[in-house]
Amino acid sequence: QWYGTRAAMWVRLRHWQTQQTVFFVNHHGPLPVDSGGLCGGEATAYNLLKMIASEAIRGDVVVLVGDFNAGPSTPTLTSLRGHLFPVYTGTSFGGVDNILSSCSMVKERKNLGSGGSDHDALQVKFQL
Repeated sequence: QWYGTRAAMWVRLRHWQTQQTVFFVNHHGPLPVDSGGLCGGEATAYNLLKMIASEAIRGDVVVLVGDFNAGPSTPTLTSLRGHLFPVYTGTSFGGVDNILSSCSMVKERKNLGSGGSDHDALQVKFQL
């Protein structure tokens, strides 16, 4: 039921025109859905924020995306929204797919549909 330990993958990218660095994180949240895993949603959010704080560099724009396996009103997402802007929430499985960011300058939000997946692909364009 728990499907093992969950992780987050990250990369730092630099916009070639503005030279702004983006710290991009992809996360696949723990199961069962809305549980936050064995340690709960607040612990999941804390661990993500701790990783961002230790790996990102001051001035980076943080973009956190993924299937959080947690709906919008869960402790995971409410805790993350205390530190990052909620940019876009998908509709699949009650809103488990999310994009959050330290940047609130959004140019476009778009749901691209499922494309054969059981989740929708979400697209967000930021003004850097």
